Amino acid sequence: MAELPRGLVAWAGREGPAIVLEAVRRRARRGHATERGVLREPLTAAQRAEVARLLGTPWDVAGGPVRLQDLGSALAEHGLTVRGFVEALDGEELVDQRALRAEREAAATREVAAVVELMGTVGIEAELTRTWLTEAGLPRGGTGELLDLAERVARVLRRLPIQPPQRLAGLAAAEFANAHALDYREELGRALVRLIALVHDLPRPMRAGRDWRRAWAAAGVLCDGVSSRALALNLPLAGDAAAVRWFDVAPGEPVWVSLRSITGSWTAPTGTTVFVCENPTVLEAGADELGADCPPLVCTDGIPSIAALDLVSGLAAAGCEILARADVDESGFVVVEQVRSAAPAARLWRFDPATYARHFGLTEVSDRPDTGEVTLRHLRDLHARHGIALHEEAILDQLLADLGEFGRAGASARNASTDSTAGGGVRGGGCGDVDDPGLR
Repeated sequence: MAELPRGLVAWAGREGPAIVLEAVRRRARRGHATERGVLREPLTAAQRAEVARLLGTPWDVAGGPVRLQDLGSALAEHGLTVRGFVEALDGEELVDQRALRAEREAAATREVAAVVELMGTVGIEAELTRTWLTEAGLPRGGTGELLDLAERVARVLRRLPIQPPQRLAGLAAAEFANAHALDYREELGRALVRLIALVHDLPRPMRAGRDWRRAWAAAGVLCDGVSSRALALNLPLAGDAAAVRWFDVAPGEPVWVSLRSITGSWTAPTGTTVFVCENPTVLEAGADELGADCPPLVCTDGIPSIAALDLVSGLAAAGCEILARADVDESGFVVVEQVRSAAPAARLWRFDPATYARHFGLTEVSDRPDTGEVTLRHLRDLHARHGIALHEEAILDQLLADLGEFGRAGASARNASTDSTAGGGVRGGGCGDVDDPGLR
């Protein structure tokens, strides 16, 4: 574009003309004409005088609105149109946003139609494809990314179901020369498995857990079951899963549980209280001090693995009461949040402001009976103010005391059950058995 006259640039920088030109920009973005029409922007006397430097004194005296035709005539003396002047001033074109939105919507509609047609070639009905396309994590139509993803999904679907079953990493390596291409952390893996779940009317996999493995299994694909594991102690499991036998023959001994070992049918007595901690030191100390009398305990060993979350989720589904804690630091908050995502009804075990304040001798916290999100929010605020981590090992004596008291309560309950004709599952100590402010 040609360089604008200095006088016009100076005029455009004044307050009154700036208001007028901004009104022109809004009209252009809405798809309205910029060379004809009326701008009814309110202007002060001083602002009108500034605009009149280009439109002339008669316009100012007349007191009327700015007519785009008049503005265009004044700019025409410099070889400019209204639109051309604003674009030269801004250094970019004025875009009709309504037309742009309409074109984007049309492009998205075309791309969705192309995806529906593509999926039809691999046996996926149009209605099912459209349901799949409502997934929040998929790319938006209109950019080409959605169709690109769908083509890779269709590429795998043409191979499914696989007989005899093939391992997921092997399938990914064969199709994409990348053994991790279909992992849950990859967009392709999530998109594909959720479509498979839809086809087989299975629960939508929210993470790489049991629903993930179940969906892949329906398509003849086997997921890795041994690399993810969790540490546990005295879990009263029943069923045909391998872990059931392991706990039966090793009372009082820590057991490493893999995904493979909890594949199959298993459950636990309804009402059983299961403690969850972050650090192996807590679980090992429980085994050393309490042995077979230690209440059920699961250790995430840091950020929970898929195996840990599956184990906790399965225990919660069986009706167990989950009491969770971790180090009071940023990683610990993530641990507790993930455990609570697997067991939404989980309560907190000495993971509260009162425990934190007592340990460090702080006085600004009361023993108010907060629960759940309120407790976590207050604890986060307290930790953020002081910036001191409280590791589980620092309060190990308190944690072992809790476990011991629950263990004794569980033993008493079992003895009472033995002496009574009343039925019911073994509890291993319920929350109501111990009145302790550390259990929220």
